[in-house]
Amino acid sequence: MSSGKYSAISGAVARMQMLENISEHLAAAKTPGYKKGTVTFEAKLGEATSGLATKGTNYSRLTEQEIDFTPGHIEFSGDPLDLAINGDGFFQIQRPDGSFGYARKGNFQLNGDGQLIDTNGLPVMGAGGGEIVLPHPDVDIGPDGVIWADQEKVGQVGLFQFADTSILKRAGGEMFQPVDDTQPELHPEPQIVQKNLEASNIDMMKTMVRMTSNLRAFEATQKALKIYSDMGAKAAEIGLVQ
Repeated sequence: MSSGKYSAISGAVARMQMLENISEHLAAAKTPGYKKGTVTFEAKLGEATSGLATKGTNYSRLTEQEIDFTPGHIEFSGDPLDLAINGDGFFQIQRPDGSFGYARKGNFQLNGDGQLIDTNGLPVMGAGGGEIVLPHPDVDIGPDGVIWADQEKVGQVGLFQFADTSILKRAGGEMFQPVDDTQPELHPEPQIVQKNLEASNIDMMKTMVRMTSNLRAFEATQKALKIYSDMGAKAAEIGLVQ
């Protein structure tokens, strides 16, 4: 197989991976607090440093996905348990295994015991640690996360921040977790907006343009593969001529 065919195959695979990334964005465009993953292409020149190689072959591949934590715009919902974060920070969610996940998605609700939970039924943590239990859903929540019910303070939603968000990885659903043992700090100046939700940070117009350009690039790699295949078949025929 010619080196050009290898390059075309690697390009086709990379474009397929990019299209999968774009499809994920389109599917999650309406998910509150969703953060898109960004990937880029990189070229790798194979055999270029080998003393035995007579030529190098250029391969393309995608880099590791990085999470874009750019805030989405805030949209009014009217539900008193819907919370949006204005600026940086994360809500702390307790996972089934006891560890903590961090999310921007703030459409919360109460379970049968009055416990504040996320859409997956997992408890939302308070600023001082521990779960939040409310007498009813009709509460007032201030920018600092303090919850008032019937003019009485009944809890405080915790807002946490990481000095470096690049250490965060996806942890299922809309949650994130640090890749090491780094612990977040309680946000010193939380800005929580009640009865609102943060939209995803996906730009639909740009995403559709990316999808179109990647589809065209994928089609181009398919054509290149066909050309190299035809060239290989012709070369084989010529080799058979006595």
